[in-house]
Amino acid sequence: MQGEKHKADEAAIRRLDEEWGKAASAKKLDAVVGFYAHDGSLVWPGEPAVHGTAHIRASWKKMMDTIPGLNLRFTPERIVISDDGSLASDFGKVEFGHEVDGKPVMEIAKYVVVWRKEKGGWKVLYDSYNMNTEA
Repeated sequence: MQGEKHKADEAAIRRLDEEWGKAASAKKLDAVVGFYAHDGSLVWPGEPAVHGTAHIRASWKKMMDTIPGLNLRFTPERIVISDDGSLASDFGKVEFGHEVDGKPVMEIAKYVVVWRKEKGGWKVLYDSYNMNTEA
């Protein structure tokens, strides 16, 4: 948590993380894509990096269409806002719920998201995650 200077920005990003997870879980493709900057990038495991709205939409559509029971919940653990308030890094965990053979499964992943302030609001510039492994 940062000082008072960026308290409102940090709170806004925490709200966006919650809304983003709900939109993804409800398979609201347009809403999910709306969280991203037009020149945003996805850097997801096992997939080539993609850039721009059309490719982000295609990647999310593929996830929504091929993962039954998709349910995401982002829990930010550390948000750091740049001094000038134009960029923010958001590190945390994501609960990744889905179904395997019709049975619910919950996996935990780590994520790093870089947000950029655009027209007074925050948009995702870079979205990256990786799954935790069990020891």
